[in-house]
Amino acid sequence: MKKLDGKVALVTGASMGIGEAIARVFAADGARLALAARSLDKLEALARSLPTEAIAIQSDVSQAEEIRAMVARTVDHFGRLDILVNNAAVGMYASVAEMKPDQFEHLLATNWLAPVRAIQAAVPHMRKQGGGTIINISSVAGKVALPWMGAYCASKFALNALSNSLRMELKPENIHVISVCPGRVKTPFIENAYKDFATQPLYPGGISAERVARAVLRAVHRRKREIVVPANNRLFGWLHGLFPALVDRAIVWVLRPQMRKGGSGL
Repeated sequence: MKKLDGKVALVTGASMGIGEAIARVFAADGARLALAARSLDKLEALARSLPTEAIAIQSDVSQAEEIRAMVARTVDHFGRLDILVNNAAVGMYASVAEMKPDQFEHLLATNWLAPVRAIQAAVPHMRKQGGGTIINISSVAGKVALPWMGAYCASKFALNALSNSLRMELKPENIHVISVCPGRVKTPFIENAYKDFATQPLYPGGISAERVARAVLRAVHRRKREIVVPANNRLFGWLHGLFPALVDRAIVWVLRPQMRKGGSGL
């Protein structure tokens, strides 16, 4: 018997990247899936390719009413909701002083407010069932801030703090909270990120989305509090805690040539 047999998982941002990979590994482990994103055609194609029952839900998680409808449809269809994966996110490559306020507001609505709203919609159902799991896909950039990514980093720092508070609040009700902090991942994330006139995304690279998804599945089985993928990125945070000024200088020295057009200046 597969460990997620009988479980229902709702995955946001499921049309590509980490969300799609999580959907595939969860389905392979027996879970039934509610797949949410804005791209309905991609979701429907993914749902057809999975070995378990799956439904596609077109949803823009920056909109509160669409989040409520997304959770309601999941429960109406499957009769329960065991695992909520808050994965949908948008990136931003811009200096804090020059980023556009409307883009920043949309980023926060997607990266932080959306998980809050999804959690508030899902928790009552989990309470009625006697438990559940909430998985928040954060980032190593939510543990150590990076220059020219301040908005994105702020949203992920906030998501990590939310996860830590929520874990303590919900533990007595058998609702477990997992924070997932990947490093750089090979996904279309960069293509869909906001960018200002002077900043360019990091060079392509990193680990596969499938590697992150497999780590998430292990974390569910082992009821982990937090995972960092790959694990050696924990060293980055540890060094920053010991030598913050030195690590800050090293980060700027490495990233400025990659991220600033012309390779100089702030």
